[in-house]
Amino acid sequence: MFRPRNSITINVKLYSGLDHQAKISHYDPDSGIELEIAKGSRLKKVFKAIGLNTHESTVGFINGKKANLGERLKDGDVVYFMKPVSGG
Repeated sequence: MFRPRNSITINVKLYSGLDHQAKISHYDPDSGIELEIAKGSRLKKVFKAIGLNTHESTVGFINGKKANLGERLKDGDVVYFMKPVSGG
C-alpha cells in the first residue's frame, strides 16, 4: 500500500470498555484499529482521534511501555489504551 511520506500507520487497541466509550462498533480487541495519522503525531492526537476525552483516567502504552500523552509515534507502533484498575 502506498501512502504519503508525511503519514504513518499505527495500530490502536482499547481495553476496559474504552471501545464502547469511543462508540466504536464491531471492535475486535485482538486486531485493534489501524489508524493513519500525520508523521510526528503525539499520543494525545490518537486519543482524541478515536473519540476519547483526554481528561479521563486512561493509561496509554506504546509498544508495551507506559507512555505519556506527549510522546511522538512512529510508523508501525502499537498503541494500547486502558483504564487503571484498582482493588483491595
